[in-house]
Amino acid sequence: MNENTDLSMLPSLGRPVRSQNQGKMVDIDLNPYKSGIINGNESVQRPPVLLCQFDALEYYSYMILSTRLNENKIPHDVEIVNDDDRFIDQIDKDFKDFSIIGFYCCNTDYQRVIGLVRRIKSIDPDKIIILGGPFPTLNYESIDMTAVDFICVGAGEFYFSEWIAQGHYKNKKNFHNIVFDINDPFEAKFVEDFDLSPKSNREIYYEKFSFLRNMQVRRFLLSVGCPYKCTYCHNSKFNDKFESQGSVKLMFRSPEQAIEELVTTLKQYPAEAISFADDNLTISKKWFLAFMDLYIEKVNLPFLYQATVNTLSEDIVEKLAEGKARLARIAMETTNERIRNEILLRPKYTNDEFAKVVANLHKKNIKVVMLNMFSIPTQTLKDCEEIFNFANTHKVVMCTNILVPYKGTAMYDYCLENDLLVEEYNTEDEGDLYINRASIKGEEMQRMVTMQNYTFLLNYVRSAIGIIKYLTKFKLFRELSYKYITPLNVTIMNFGGYLGIFSFRKMIPMGFRVIKSFIRS
Repeated sequence: MNENTDLSMLPSLGRPVRSQNQGKMVDIDLNPYKSGIINGNESVQRPPVLLCQFDALEYYSYMILSTRLNENKIPHDVEIVNDDDRFIDQIDKDFKDFSIIGFYCCNTDYQRVIGLVRRIKSIDPDKIIILGGPFPTLNYESIDMTAVDFICVGAGEFYFSEWIAQGHYKNKKNFHNIVFDINDPFEAKFVEDFDLSPKSNREIYYEKFSFLRNMQVRRFLLSVGCPYKCTYCHNSKFNDKFESQGSVKLMFRSPEQAIEELVTTLKQYPAEAISFADDNLTISKKWFLAFMDLYIEKVNLPFLYQATVNTLSEDIVEKLAEGKARLARIAMETTNERIRNEILLRPKYTNDEFAKVVANLHKKNIKVVMLNMFSIPTQTLKDCEEIFNFANTHKVVMCTNILVPYKGTAMYDYCLENDLLVEEYNTEDEGDLYINRASIKGEEMQRMVTMQNYTFLLNYVRSAIGIIKYLTKFKLFRELSYKYITPLNVTIMNFGGYLGIFSFRKMIPMGFRVIKSFIRS
């Protein structure tokens, strides 16, 4: 809330909430209050809602939920949880009047979320806990419903606010895609027309978290879904499981509506650059060219984006440069073309085609961050050497991670069928892909993890590749590297990708905040 807030539109101000993440004081009525008649029903109480997340980024799903909650006059707040103990300590203090607590849950978050939920319930059993996000949607059969009260299967923008406003949260039964019992009928619900989604309410982040507001980079999501069938990604299984229930494989906002959101947001929250969060900004040539013409005319700010090599033709690269693209994140995953095509099922491209696209982007002064994966089934240490040599030769910045065959993906099924997973692999605590052990059996896979730990060095010093490879033979070296070098590697990789794009002075305050959210071990 700021000095221009219309107080007549708010309930009487209650006790303020201070974010454990040093967000500003937020004045919000934390007492349930009476609403008007809804659909002919008697007035119901609308309890305050706390929406929790782990990454220090603006979540589009939460910004859209916030708009819906505002429409129903439901008090709510967002909390970025980067210290579990501090968060739990606030449950019976600053957060004690939040009757409903929601968590956005990915595979890497599930065990952590369940742990937090159990601790919350031990303090206040009456708290209503609901999980949303990709993990409970794709793997709703695996959710521990003895710990959580409800899960949201699909998009929350349709029924979440009504579930609260109409008092359904009091009932122990399913309400559309808000599920209490997965054995009873429920309706998985998905966005079918992106243009019909509510506008995103960024105030829930920018008025509370000054570090996000001051980053001077605004994130936008213009498309959802992906038609590719990469085995390590949820998209293909997601499409197969829910296509009959309205899930759309790929969906864009209209160029006009997308530009309207950018212009409106930038007027309220000026920025120096734009970050497009789309998986593949250039996947539709027709849409991209129409959007970029409007972007050049009405926005014209430097931007960062992600794309696949097969979509970056010369005319697309030319248009990217015209639109002031500054950084491209492109997944190579591995230089072993057999693994790419047969194991990962990546879109078809050769190493030579990748190199040509990199050269074209460099000619236009567009920096390239190349995404790579280690410890893939059938991958060898020689493959890892080739990846680093490719990066050195073509002057790309590497962003590397360890393969995690997440439950619900084709890769997980492949690993199970071929008995590839290490004995200690835990589908309820699969770990973080930036900081992880090898999920695939074999000492060579463990050695690849250590090579990945030294990406910050091997990306730039070709002569060090053989030395690190040799040292990975020794278990003590691997253990020490994992413990002490991994956090350093994550930090430098994230900073290295943006050097030259933003000033070092601005990267320091914004970078460490974001990087901390990636380090979960």
